[in-house]
Amino acid sequence: MSQIVLATDLSDRAERAQRMALLIARETGFSLKLVYAIDADQPAAMIEAQRNEADSMLQRLAATIEKADQVACSAEVTTGSGVDAAIQAAVDHGTTLIVLGSHRKRQIRDLFLGGTSERILAHTDVPILVVRAAPVARYRRLLFATDLSDASLEAARKLPTHPVTAGVSTTILHLVGTEEQSPVAQNQMSDRVRDALLSNEQAVALQRLERFVDRAGLDVVSQRVEADSRPTATALIELASREGADLIALNPRRATGVEGFLRYSVTTRLLNSSPVDLLLF
Repeated sequence: MSQIVLATDLSDRAERAQRMALLIARETGFSLKLVYAIDADQPAAMIEAQRNEADSMLQRLAATIEKADQVACSAEVTTGSGVDAAIQAAVDHGTTLIVLGSHRKRQIRDLFLGGTSERILAHTDVPILVVRAAPVARYRRLLFATDLSDASLEAARKLPTHPVTAGVSTTILHLVGTEEQSPVAQNQMSDRVRDALLSNEQAVALQRLERFVDRAGLDVVSQRVEADSRPTATALIELASREGADLIALNPRRATGVEGFLRYSVTTRLLNSSPVDLLLF
């Protein structure tokens, strides 16, 4: 049976994620696995105390879910060299989705280490759903942001059948001219030259997006190419609001080397700022 892993610290943020995970599990028939992750970099006595308390609470919660929601539910307390590693230890072959609560805003730490969501994403192929809004129903409108890469294409091909996005009204979006994309030289151009350059980029990108959608096998979707000089995350959040989207999905670029170490990524900015939920492939 396919399984949803819900990583919970039993907080209010995690309760929102739990409600969405239950909505998806009930509709798909998937089982639910509750995971409480403990950082192993603590005194052994503290770890054992946390384990005992968390295990008792998780087992009671799992029993309540099975009885009240009629969803097969198990519980596991895991440890690892960081919360992200502990969560990854609970992800087995049958896991279709990892669900997390909203991101904690720790900009300096996340700048250098990446948030928990990003660190998990770097070491697993399982999509991650980050729940930020209080769920009342399944998602109605999806904004899928693509850089037209092969990795993004593989993610787009999953949209029609993925348990989170299947049947959801979808807009496929490609941005040009954002702060992350624009070379320094472009800032020295006149407005007329810059506008002409962006107009040409839009026209080329629209053709590429049409081919992208065709290759992905996406039949009923809206296609948008937008020129925006602001940071990518800012543009995505505003466009999601304008489109009435309650879910943003993307395949984050996984930077390596110096760029990966120093870059305050688009994904981290979204995790810190998006008012709507995020699905990371």
